[in-house]
This record gives sequence, structure tokens and C-alpha cells, in this order.
Amino acid sequence: MLSEVKNPQEHINKSFINDELNKIDVEDKKYDPKKNLNGKATFYFVFCLTVAVIGSAFQVGWNIGVFNTPFDVIKDFFNETYIEREQKPLSQAKFDFLWSITNGLLPLGAAFGGIMSGFVADRFGRKNGMLLTNILVIICFILNIISKFISVYETLIVARFICGLFCGLFTGILPLYLTEVAPQNLRGLAGTLNQLIIVFGILVTNVFGIKQILGTAERWPILVSIMLIIALSHIGLFFAVESPKYLYIRKHDKEKAFQTLLKLRNHDTELVNNEIHILEEERDAMLKRKQVRWHDVFIKPSLRHPLIIAVCIHIAQQFSGINAVVFYSTKIFSKIGLQDQWPLYATILLGVVQVIMTFTCTVIIEKAGRKSLLLIGMVGLCFSSFGIGLSRIFSKYNEWLDYITVVFAVLYIIFFSIGPGAIPWVITAEMFESDARAKAGSVAVFVNWFSAFIVTVSFQYIEVYLNAIGDYSFILFGCLLIFFSLFMLLFVPETKHKTVDEIISAFEHQTIFLFNNQNKTKIFKF
Repeated sequence: MLSEVKNPQEHINKSFINDELNKIDVEDKKYDPKKNLNGKATFYFVFCLTVAVIGSAFQVGWNIGVFNTPFDVIKDFFNETYIEREQKPLSQAKFDFLWSITNGLLPLGAAFGGIMSGFVADRFGRKNGMLLTNILVIICFILNIISKFISVYETLIVARFICGLFCGLFTGILPLYLTEVAPQNLRGLAGTLNQLIIVFGILVTNVFGIKQILGTAERWPILVSIMLIIALSHIGLFFAVESPKYLYIRKHDKEKAFQTLLKLRNHDTELVNNEIHILEEERDAMLKRKQVRWHDVFIKPSLRHPLIIAVCIHIAQQFSGINAVVFYSTKIFSKIGLQDQWPLYATILLGVVQVIMTFTCTVIIEKAGRKSLLLIGMVGLCFSSFGIGLSRIFSKYNEWLDYITVVFAVLYIIFFSIGPGAIPWVITAEMFESDARAKAGSVAVFVNWFSAFIVTVSFQYIEVYLNAIGDYSFILFGCLLIFFSLFMLLFVPETKHKTVDEIISAFEHQTIFLFNNQNKTKIFKF
């Protein structure tokens, strides 16, 4: 195994590794909070994060937004294909139905991909799991590229489902990898990179999809095929390391885990020893109990409690109304007088705001904390949602309220990006031990994407066919956000700068407290 290290400067003597491992006092299982667990963003650590997020998170963002800006061109392709078959144009009702299916199949496929992500991550590893997922990317690429040339729009529809499968797998596996290769003080920053690169991918694909670049009848097949180029960036994963936590706890390879940590931490042996000590404690705690099975995640109190929290956070993210705001952004800008391509450009500007604020979340998360940013974001979303709804409802009496709607839409994007957009993925990865993390994460990813499927399909139906509800849908989202904000305040823990053992112990203590004080705290019982 050590002979595989070809660079002599990085060669690690096996006896040195054994000597360092022997320095860890395995008899003292109590974690010393004074131990240094804070690392630096070393060059190799940044390299591993970069190749992982570009090939995975950017891929997800690109494919979420790839049909947004060239909508009219794709609609013409559907219509032209239908005329060739039926010798009559495609009705608006049938197109709405087909387009609803096309859009809905991505989150639906992602829900199924998400539920499989735990098995893939545990069976093949975090790194290899991401590499294997690219098989689906290649299949999707082939279906997309042939659609235009054989005049079959059904291949685009099938491709959207397959696209959803690999999006769900990536969003399930990538957060595990990011948080497990990062030192404790950079865990939140690494975890939020997932959402940052996703929204950046959406922004870039929206820009590339305008008519002046690739949003034309001749060039849109190129747009949907760029996913293959993005997948090639995963070649860098062959030079990246596997998650040290996965190697140590799942594969029981202490030596390889130590070697991996040395490379990630630039040979900071004190930090690596301390991290190995924490992994030792986590593994020993796991050995004292039965291996976590799938049903344990749902019935064991110390796992069920954080799972409920994770699931509720992901439901809140999707039912906050973010898809409604994005879906209606172009229409909102049209109402204030923007014409031609300018509403689309303004929508792209909203994407720029989302990228900037998600980056802000990435920068401040380690100082501000997960719970505080999540709570600030939820309360801000509630305020903005009521603002959008009320300004739209009364804009027929005062046209200047259309401009207020734009202000609230921008505020909505800001508050979503500062917390609820990125933090659910971070907290989910931090609340579980290694033997349960992938399983619980896959459940959370399934719930997130299935919620997105429900919102994507139902919101379009509500707005198009039930005009009586119309603008009041944002009031409904505002009411839901009141409930979500209270939930975040009462139940979501702060995981900043805490080890897995500390987080799990807090859940176990809270669970015991809840069950031992039935009369006083029955309302909080899960």
C-alpha cells in the first residue's frame, strides 16, 4: 500500500506511521476539549474539495438550470417534433402537461437517487461513489445529444429523470465527503461549498442559455451536452484521497486513514494524532453497540431525534417557496416595465445575488454558527414572503407596489441564501456518527428532492389553473415559514465546533430528559 506513493517528497515511512499511531493513548477514551482540532486550508485539502465540488455540485446546478433561459427554444422543439408526427401543432394544454412532467422528473429522479446515495457511499466509498455516478451522467449526455438529431423529445424527458438520479446521488454523497475531509474548524465552510457551487452552476447555465450564447435552436444541444465536460473534472478525484473517516471506521484501515490525514493536514502530526484519537473514540463507541441498520435510524431515539430534525429542515427548505420566487421572477420584472430580454437579465441578476449571499454564508458560518444563520434566514423568508404576497395582491390598486414586490423578491433570495439554502446539508452531515451518517443523509436527500418535486409540479398547477389562489400562495408560504421558524428555534441544535460524540451525547441526554419528564415536556417528545 505504501509503495503506491510515487512522489518521494510525500513518501511516508511505515515505521513512522506506526510510531505516531502508538503515541495515541487508546486507553484514555475521554475527549480532551483542549486538544487542537483546528487545521488550515492546505493546498492539497483545497485541491480535494475543488475537484469534488466542480464535478458534483456544479454538475447539479448546471442541470437544474439548463432549461430555464432557453425555454422558448425547447418549446419550439417540442412543437416542431409534434407537428412532424401528427401534422398539427401541439396544444398549449398538452405542452404544459409535457413540460410539467419534464421539470418534475428531475426532482423525482433525484429523490430516488438520494435514497440510494447512502448505500453507494458506504459500499463504494465517498470518492469512488462520486466517480461511479458519472456513468449516469454519460447516459444522460447521450440521450440529450441525440434528441435534436432524431427529433424525439421523449429522450429529453427520460434524460431528465436520469439527470435527477445522478443529482440525488451527488447531493447525498458530496456533503459527506466535504465534512469528513475537513478539520473541525473548517467543517461548516467545506459543507456550504456544496450549495455555493450549485447556485453558481445554476447562474452559469442561465447565462449560457441566453440567445446570444447557446440559447438558439441550433445551439441548445451543445448547452445540454456540456455536462460531459463538467464530468471530466472528476478525473482529478483519481489524485484526491478518500474520506479518512470512511477509511478508519468503515474500512478499519487505521494506517491508510493516518496517511490520508497527513496529506490533508500538510504533515501536522499533532493535529493528525488528535483527529485519529477522535476517530478511535467514535469507532470504539460503535463497537460497543450493534451495527446500525436501516430501521435503527427510524426507531432508535438517539438517531430518530436528529433524523426528524434533519428531515424537517429539508422540508422547510423546499416549502419555503424558493421555487415559486424563482419561477415568477421573470414575470415580476415584466410587470415593472422591463421588456424584451431585460426581465431575463434581471432574473440572472437575482442569481448573482444568490451566489454572493451563499458565498457570504460560507465565509461567516464558522463564526455565526449554523442555527443562528438558519433562524435568521427563516424569519427573513417569512417577512419577505408576506411582502411579496401582499404587494402583489394590492398592486392592482397601486402600480408602485410592483417595485416593492421586486424589493421583497431580492430580500427573499438574500435570506434564503444566508441560511436555509446551504445549512441543511451541513447540519445533516454533522448530526450523525459514521455508521449512520450515510443512511440518515440519504433519507434527508430523498425528502428534500421529493419535496422539490411536489412544489415544482403543484405550484405550476395552482398558478395556472387555480387563479383564485394566485397571489395568495405567497401568504400560504409565509404561514408555513412561521411554523418552520419556531421549529428551528425550539429543536435545531448548534453543531458549530462540536465533535460527533458531543453532538450525539447531547441528543441522548435530551432524549432521556424528554422521556423522564413526560408531564412537563410532553409537547417536545418525538
